[in-house]
Amino acid sequence: MTPPPSPADRLARLVDDYLDALFSTYPTMAASLGLHQYDGRVPDFRERARASRLSALGGFAARLAEIPRDALDPDDRHDWSLLQLAIEEERFELDELRDVERNPLAYAGALDVSGYVKRSYAPPEVRIRALVEHLRQVPDVLGWARQLLRSPLPRPFVMTALEVYEGMVEFHDGDLPRAVREMGPGALWDSFERANAASLAALRDFRQHLEEELLPRATEDFALGEERFLTLIRLGEMVDLPLDRLLEIGEDDLARNAGRLREVASRLAPGVAIPDLMRRLAQDHPPADRLIDEAARVLEELRQFVEDHRLVSIPSAVRCRVEPTPPFARWAFAMMDTAGPFETAPESFYYVTLPDPRWPPEQVEAWLTKFDYATLRDVGIHEVYPGHYVHFLHLKQVPRRLRQVVTSYSFVEGWAHYCEEMMLEEGYRSDDLSLRLAQLSEALLRDVRFIAAVRMHTRGMGLEEATRLFETHAYLERLPAEKEAVRGTFDPGYLNYTLGKLMIRELRDEVRAAEGPAFSLGAFHDSLLGLGAPPVPLARWRLLGTQTPDL
Repeated sequence: MTPPPSPADRLARLVDDYLDALFSTYPTMAASLGLHQYDGRVPDFRERARASRLSALGGFAARLAEIPRDALDPDDRHDWSLLQLAIEEERFELDELRDVERNPLAYAGALDVSGYVKRSYAPPEVRIRALVEHLRQVPDVLGWARQLLRSPLPRPFVMTALEVYEGMVEFHDGDLPRAVREMGPGALWDSFERANAASLAALRDFRQHLEEELLPRATEDFALGEERFLTLIRLGEMVDLPLDRLLEIGEDDLARNAGRLREVASRLAPGVAIPDLMRRLAQDHPPADRLIDEAARVLEELRQFVEDHRLVSIPSAVRCRVEPTPPFARWAFAMMDTAGPFETAPESFYYVTLPDPRWPPEQVEAWLTKFDYATLRDVGIHEVYPGHYVHFLHLKQVPRRLRQVVTSYSFVEGWAHYCEEMMLEEGYRSDDLSLRLAQLSEALLRDVRFIAAVRMHTRGMGLEEATRLFETHAYLERLPAEKEAVRGTFDPGYLNYTLGKLMIRELRDEVRAAEGPAFSLGAFHDSLLGLGAPPVPLARWRLLGTQTPDL
């Protein structure tokens, strides 16, 4: 007689079933992870698909509840908790947040086809055939969006969506055909042209719909409210704190960093106002024709420091490619585009956005002030060494698929933000006060995001007040301050940069106290990243043996 499956076997089967269903439901997400059997497919946003997914999630939750967590070993108990988190968070998103009904940006990810042309995971003709299949479905996705979006929508959502979809129009009108044209003439090119023309027309029509029909009726009401905001943090990050305590944490870190920035500024340039000092330091930047080379040189400098000081292992000798940002992604000054954990193609890109050669000299100079050497180093730490790029190199080696797929916002961004401060604490360019000022100014920006997110979504703070908060406490000019405030309306989780940094720093100090003289910072970082990117309280349980967190 065959014995019944053990709790561990039942969990393993459940995880496989959950992931298979997840990838089928969100095929564009699966493809971005490197699972290219899902290429050429888009999610079904219609109500019947949402109801079907909610039913499936309910079934997964019931199966999970029947597996006794206490009967599992620590590794399986970890995955039990991670799966419970993923199920409950997605149920909350589908049933409560309903972004597909209130935010046009909810459809943008399903429309992104850049992956087919920027990574060489398969021969060009294979990737272009999948691209054509994807393009043929773009009109369907945008048709569903027009049906599902419930006017009035929040004005910041619509305004941001207008910019995003205009960028998509430009991409489909220029960059995408140029990339595919390298294939040469033939039946595949003809198929692409027809599919892209229909896609482009649908994108233009949808942008017109946003501008002429949804924008005039848009409202300033974007807030989640206290209950949904706290639920978002609890399910996403396993942080269950009263709102007042959460706000106090952000305000305390803002005060700490503001005091340190004033002290550094007074040493660097006594008597000079901080905004004036920042403008002065911004003049120390590479020329446009050297920007890519200098960014690459900075990354090598950072990598060498990480290796020499054994701060964290770097699992691959492969460097990310430092390249100008493609036109379709020029909304960012610099960013890391890392290959997914299942990707076989080697390319990961560190994009640096060059000034447009058509700009007049004064506009070029204004743009380049964002790339002063101190900021290049701080951003390089965050994005590459030892931030996002090193993290995702570790993620590729995590032996359990669930941990490669289910990640926490506060861990991913918290790790990169933590690294900015940690590198300086460990002596990187210890005499460089300009770098210290750049690091602290980025910390202040993340602190203000924390406070703005809480206040905008739970305390009635409007866009103008949030903008002034960024101007006053993060020393931003008016336009970037407005952009930061707008982002907070549709990305309330951007408080997780600071929240994650603080939790990782506290965990490090707890592990150091527990291990005493045997503590190794590099070993701690390797152990932390070896877990994937779980909510930090779950990582705390694994590294300290505290009670398993409950949702």
